[in-house]
Amino acid sequence: MRRLTWSHLTLPALILTLALIPGAPVAQTKKLVYWTHWEQNPDFNKWYAERGREFAKKTGYEVEVVTVPYQGYEAKYLAALIGKSGAPDFFNGIAHQWCGQYDFCDPMPADLARLWDESIPRYMVPIGKWKGVRYGTPIEHGNFQQMYLNADLFKKAGLNPDRPPKTLDEWLSAMKKLTSGDGASGVVGFAIRHKGHPVGITDKFLPFAHAFGARMLSPDLEKATGFANSAEMATALQFFVDLVQRDKVASLALGGPEDAFGQKRAAVIFRESWFFGWLRKNAPDVTFKVAALPCGKACPGAGALFPWTNLVYKNSPNKQVAWEFIRSISNAKDDLAQHESAGILPVWTANLESAYVKSRPDYASTQEMLKQPVPPTYFHPKSNELATAFGEAVVNALYGKGQPKPLLDEAAAKMDKILKD
Repeated sequence: MRRLTWSHLTLPALILTLALIPGAPVAQTKKLVYWTHWEQNPDFNKWYAERGREFAKKTGYEVEVVTVPYQGYEAKYLAALIGKSGAPDFFNGIAHQWCGQYDFCDPMPADLARLWDESIPRYMVPIGKWKGVRYGTPIEHGNFQQMYLNADLFKKAGLNPDRPPKTLDEWLSAMKKLTSGDGASGVVGFAIRHKGHPVGITDKFLPFAHAFGARMLSPDLEKATGFANSAEMATALQFFVDLVQRDKVASLALGGPEDAFGQKRAAVIFRESWFFGWLRKNAPDVTFKVAALPCGKACPGAGALFPWTNLVYKNSPNKQVAWEFIRSISNAKDDLAQHESAGILPVWTANLESAYVKSRPDYASTQEMLKQPVPPTYFHPKSNELATAFGEAVVNALYGKGQPKPLLDEAAAKMDKILKD
């Protein structure tokens, strides 16, 4: 029988062996700290800690998940990443912001980058990259808005939930039929985003802008004037404002749109794939269907302002271990397990025809959205600053603090200044 000596053990094996010897000192588990602002997806976040416990058995490092409230998360991220002290080892963020506007990201190891490029849908390959270099792992397929509709409310209004509106004109007509109150009482057709960070409000308005053929920035992302304040954009914003002020199919009296839909106070909401899991957990009594967004002059398409990815902090003393943790979950089995646990569409191509995905109510609508022309994207290093300036115009218009065109003119001027600074 071969005699085992300490020299034959790797570090992880040595840690585990010591832990099993009676009376031996137990090695203290170290932590990989992960920051995320996805407070609406606790089950998705919890999975990192659960998988981290398995990782700790091999490496001595477990994963601590810190959920930073979305409202104000950027300031907390920035302070920690600049100051280094108390910063996460890896975090949920946007590559063109944290790797482009700032230089906080560690490039992904080349072999791992190849694995991800070869394993995800082609439309997702640019997500997590900056200037052709992969820094992050995309964390949500279906990260674009679709139309969730309350099937019972549709039937009550004499509408067929299996034949959802395809055009904006049909959609507005349906919203009017679905509305039976003013928000304070009864039901409104559309759950509109009107509170919170202006970036989120911009994101929820952009499908309307794109349906009217407008875009927020020039194709080269170097100019806002003539685009953010174009005639098409002003028409789109007027349509959006009219939903509240003239047509009264949406209400500023309601709080968060997710809660309004979950409480059956709004019949329709535009949201991403994670909303299926949110409804399953928070509003299981809502009977809903999912459809592609309605089209106008153009179709909104499968676009998103937030290409979320997991990024490794380049100044982390544990960055190599962080990459090893990411490597350990970079496979189709873990991709499916994590996303299914939270009711989110998985990322890896191998899972897109899985039984789980095919059973979801957004399976057909996702395919339909992906067949539409790709909408404008705004992956600029200062995209959040730009979207904040634009979103403030949208908010002011919704609350009657100015007319769409002058507000957009002001926003475009601010955005051009941001682009030049």
